[in-house]
Amino acid sequence: MATLSLQLYTLRDQLTTDRDATLAALATMGLDEVEPFGIEIFDWLPAALAAHGLSAGSAHANLVADPDAVLGAAQALGVKTVFQPYWDPQKWQDEAGIRELATALNGLVDTFAAAGIAIGYHNHDFEFTAPDVDGTPAYDFLVSLLDPRVALEVDTYWAAAGGRDVVALLATYGDRITHLHVKDGPLQPSRSGAANVVLGTGRMDLPPVLDASAGRTWVVEFDFAAIDPVDEVRQSVAYLKAR
Repeated sequence: MATLSLQLYTLRDQLTTDRDATLAALATMGLDEVEPFGIEIFDWLPAALAAHGLSAGSAHANLVADPDAVLGAAQALGVKTVFQPYWDPQKWQDEAGIRELATALNGLVDTFAAAGIAIGYHNHDFEFTAPDVDGTPAYDFLVSLLDPRVALEVDTYWAAAGGRDVVALLATYGDRITHLHVKDGPLQPSRSGAANVVLGTGRMDLPPVLDASAGRTWVVEFDFAAIDPVDEVRQSVAYLKAR
């Protein structure tokens, strides 16, 4: 059975309006861990998660912008892997912008590794629609530049929306891919604003992806949930636990 997690960005509004009730609800869903975002900003995270018996196995944070703050926050939370969640789509349009990201991440590997923390990169769809670099797809070009210790968190939904064969991508990078964002929906571009849906009820072909990833961490995420985010998360976690 894979490790089950939830990207807390899914419930960002609920965490703002009623943090304790939201975290209490998550604690009843059978998650193994959660994945916070903005850990260098939200100093309430360690105490709030601990109060509800929740642990953070991975996190999203702006490693490139403020690595010292991110490292301190990751240590406070006990996070094992921190992912850079975004890189300006304009910088994916040429080789220089991709090299800038790779250089920045590679330069942080040793510092974080000394603290027992891995770092990595999380994709959207635009990495897969960006121009090739000398015949190499932009995402693959990035990976070719990265220190082998830099992990990959594949957002399976956005990879599919970007036209990539997700199962083939998982096979290509093997153990480099440690975490998956698992979501469902209409497979429209990430900037369309289209709502995600409960796992198994959208256009994403999830079974082959999950079958190829039993040893990875499955992170449920809704970029936008149109109905009832907490209930949709609960149903999605149940879908994964039933596999």
